[in-house]
Amino acid sequence: MLAEERRLLIVDWTRNEGRLDAADTALKLNVATETIRRDFDILQRRGVLRRVHGGAIAMERFAHEYTISERQGLNPRAKRLIAETAAQYVPDEGCVFVDGGTTTEFLAPQLRNRPNLLVVTNSVILASKIADSSTKTYMLSGRVRPTTLSSVGARTVEDLTNLNAVVAFIGVNGISPELRLTAFDSDEAAVKRVMITNSAERILLADHSKFGSIYPATFGSPSDFDRLVTDMDTDTRAIDKFADKGVEVVVAG
Repeated sequence: MLAEERRLLIVDWTRNEGRLDAADTALKLNVATETIRRDFDILQRRGVLRRVHGGAIAMERFAHEYTISERQGLNPRAKRLIAETAAQYVPDEGCVFVDGGTTTEFLAPQLRNRPNLLVVTNSVILASKIADSSTKTYMLSGRVRPTTLSSVGARTVEDLTNLNAVVAFIGVNGISPELRLTAFDSDEAAVKRVMITNSAERILLADHSKFGSIYPATFGSPSDFDRLVTDMDTDTRAIDKFADKGVEVVVAG
């Protein structure tokens, strides 16, 4: 295989898988790990991937924010299974926080018709799916971002500051190899932080595609969460890293 053919494969794999490990890639391609590291360096200079410790991630996974329709089409089965599994942690009564996201949206059927439950959310889509049921729904005020249809900004944060929840269900855009939990927008990250701070229990919902991706705004780390709900395709090494931080990991499916 020619060097350029190998590099084209590497680019395709990073785009499809999110993150590549240098040693694993070397085994797949039957070349030395140092050869793959040189390929990573060359591809980083070309601007198509970014070197990280032990491997590389595609630049699209570092900076691109998908539209709602694009995100709704990404791993819908995994997201549905994650939400259905996470629903067992919804209390019968009290207040829950649910932030905006295409994974948390799948919680909607499990949140309907619970008259003793108050759902506080910044997601226009989620609120619209449960507000006509007997569940009490509180839509946070603020500016609505068109790419996510979630309210954000100073008013949203102020709204949340005086509220407390039994449990918060939080989504994530990307989890870096160093386990930084990241979002594309700093205002959305700020909302997530307040939800985390003001909740007795914090549950992170993340499918396998979120691991190895990194976005501009960091909002937390594994130690901020009591539980991670993910799917069966998540790399066991990533699961072990969360477990090592004392996070209970629940695998859906």
